[in-house]
Amino acid sequence: MWDQDGPYGWVGSLVRVWAYVAEACLAAALIATVILATAAISANPRMVVVAPYLIAVALETAAMVWVPVVAGVVLTLLETHQIVTDVSGRLSRVETLVDEAAESLKSIASLSSLSDKAKSTIYREHELEALRETIHHHLMLQDYDAASTLINSMERDFGYGEEARRLREEVAASRKATVEEKVDGSLRRFQEILDRHDWARATREAERMMRLMPNNPRIAQLPAGIQTARVAHKRQLLQEYGEAIRKNDVDRGIELLRQLDLYLTPPEAAALQESARGVFRAKLQNLNLQFTMSVTDQRWADAVATGEQIIRDFPNSRMAMEVREKMNLLHARAAAASGTAPTPNNA
Repeated sequence: MWDQDGPYGWVGSLVRVWAYVAEACLAAALIATVILATAAISANPRMVVVAPYLIAVALETAAMVWVPVVAGVVLTLLETHQIVTDVSGRLSRVETLVDEAAESLKSIASLSSLSDKAKSTIYREHELEALRETIHHHLMLQDYDAASTLINSMERDFGYGEEARRLREEVAASRKATVEEKVDGSLRRFQEILDRHDWARATREAERMMRLMPNNPRIAQLPAGIQTARVAHKRQLLQEYGEAIRKNDVDRGIELLRQLDLYLTPPEAAALQESARGVFRAKLQNLNLQFTMSVTDQRWADAVATGEQIIRDFPNSRMAMEVREKMNLLHARAAAASGTAPTPNNA
């Protein structure tokens, strides 16, 4: 149904008022015509020409039929425009997700060619987080032997000596701590996860703690705490985005839009659509200017880098199409300037 609070709501309201007023005026005119014709015929039936009255009645009746038709067409067009706008917003979000998925696939493809040692270095933090979660789980269960075994394995098999030392101190402190002190420690770790805005891990941590301590009132409030923190973070991002727009900080605005994409509901995304278009349009204009200046100054390497960014960030724009046509020539000139073989452009 057409939204009367939308950007063109005033148009629909005006059309409705016009239709009601026009129908009322036409009805009054029709009644007046009939009354006049009846009075004229009654006064002098032989001298009255009936044809003009009949034509007037026919025109007024036709107008009364067409007024709601015209109003209905206008309201239908408004509703169609709103539907198209909503679909466009959703498609934009889908395009963003597809682009992010493509970047993730590129990252996976790059990682597949790395050595095991390089992969181990990259995933070091993930390994540590997984081990920490498991060890803290054993601490909450007061299974200190299992926790110590994991710590020894961490130090022996993975070489995390400093982390193992710190965790042994946690185990020793946990043995001496009361139940409330253990709850306090778990809540502190939970808060650290929230501060990093790692909502998935925070949810897992809350569920684990609720299974272990289902009757603790502070633990029972954790799911609500996650939602509150998530909403507060979204509100903060929106405030920062508004500040970036006010300062015309295009790069910061785009960065915040990409972060907000994980939090916005469809109506919220639609409300930001015009603003987002302006930010991306300004970014494309800045890149276009950088590209043009690089080509004019014959800084071919910079032109190639800027052109690749335009193609990557705005693949469907007219500018991207124009840049693609020039990339082979730019690669060749950049290679000639640096004295290296040109790199084929597969964009």
